[in-house]
Amino acid sequence: MADVSVTRASAVAPLSRGARWVARRPEAGVFGVILVLAAYLTYANPRFLSIENLMNIARNYSDIGIGAVGMTLVLLIGGIDLSVASVMALGGLVAAMAMATWGLPIPVAIILGLAAGALAGAVNGFFIQRLRLPPFIATLGMLGVARGIVVGSTSGMGVSGLPKEFTAIGQGYIGFVPIPVIVMAVVAVVVGLFLAYHLWGTYIFSIGGNETAAILTGLPVARVKVFVYVVCGLLAGLAGVLLVSRVGISLPGQSLGYELQVIAAAVIGGVSLTGGRGTVLGAVLGAMLIGLIQNALVLLQVPPYWTQAFIGGIIVLAAVVDIFRQRRA
Repeated sequence: MADVSVTRASAVAPLSRGARWVARRPEAGVFGVILVLAAYLTYANPRFLSIENLMNIARNYSDIGIGAVGMTLVLLIGGIDLSVASVMALGGLVAAMAMATWGLPIPVAIILGLAAGALAGAVNGFFIQRLRLPPFIATLGMLGVARGIVVGSTSGMGVSGLPKEFTAIGQGYIGFVPIPVIVMAVVAVVVGLFLAYHLWGTYIFSIGGNETAAILTGLPVARVKVFVYVVCGLLAGLAGVLLVSRVGISLPGQSLGYELQVIAAAVIGGVSLTGGRGTVLGAVLGAMLIGLIQNALVLLQVPPYWTQAFIGGIIVLAAVVDIFRQRRA
């Protein structure tokens, strides 16, 4: 009997260690779900696994992935940014108007679009850190202000007539990989390395883990928090510029509702809503999973009106999983 119990214990132990590893690395679980969903979609439609289709899905959700990287930084410090979608539209509009209306060169227009996003993020950081407004209120206000600027400055009309060299950025390839996907990968690698090896990356995790302790320790909490919101706005502006480049026009309602998908991508990827835990890789995988889910809904002929409901349910599920993970930790 003793030999049997020992055998059972040795057989169960590796499984328990594996389960604990997955709990510590939630992005591994997301990757597993992606593989299962991809296998199902391949079974339902063999054309799904083609390089062209996979690259098109990645291109369509590269802006969500870039926005999710910025949102990851904000969530890591225990904040939130509800204005990310409106800032995307603002950055894209500024770049489009710089080229179509003001006749500026493409590089200058792109820089202006990024600057518009960074400025919106700086305003968010100022109101949150200096005036002590709750992040929910400050960024909700910026959501309305940025969207109002986009609609008001164009009188509800789109901005078209963009140079072909600009639209080639969002629609072009390097090899077989779409340019927006390459940009997303570069952004993810840079921000991931920053969090892993830069001193301020350690500060970000420390502030999200315990802001009071970070203040008492003497960390530059105010500067770090403002910096995080500026970077989030900058990446939202970049995502907006790429979105306009991909569709070839800046519309007042562009990226409307994207804030839900951006937050969902980060949370699904294991970024904690309470701060202090998460990875850039998880956020990118979360964006990929959202793209696959929407592709699956189309394949299953589910009306698109239900998409938001599915994504909202996934956010709640991911938040519940995060709570249980914290309690077990």
